[in-house]
Amino acid sequence: MERRSTGLLRVPFIRRCHLQFDDGGGSSGDAFLVNINVLGTYVARDELPHLGEPVSVRFRIPATEREIEVAGVVAWLNPRQQHPVHSLPPGFGVSFRELSDDQRRAIEGVVEEYVARHPVAP
Repeated sequence: MERRSTGLLRVPFIRRCHLQFDDGGGSSGDAFLVNINVLGTYVARDELPHLGEPVSVRFRIPATEREIEVAGVVAWLNPRQQHPVHSLPPGFGVSFRELSDDQRRAIEGVVEEYVARHPVAP
């Protein structure tokens, strides 16, 4: 339970998203989220941004289909490679910045719903 409350439990979350980079350039557009927790998300995308680049990620929360937009920064890159990192497709990690209480609750709900459907044996 502590791992979940600290945000360290990252769960699968395959969902279309829209990315908006601060430069407003051609790198903005649609992609897919692969996993999520309150600390961040992984975005599957061949076109990689720059490390440390600010980005806004907009996506819908399952069940309610409510759309949220979260500000973040590109925290790490995973280019296409012969031996993919943890079997992840090419893409990048986004570290969320200053989640509102509403955004935090929405993402915690996604994690809690996944955990409830996939209990782990003690």
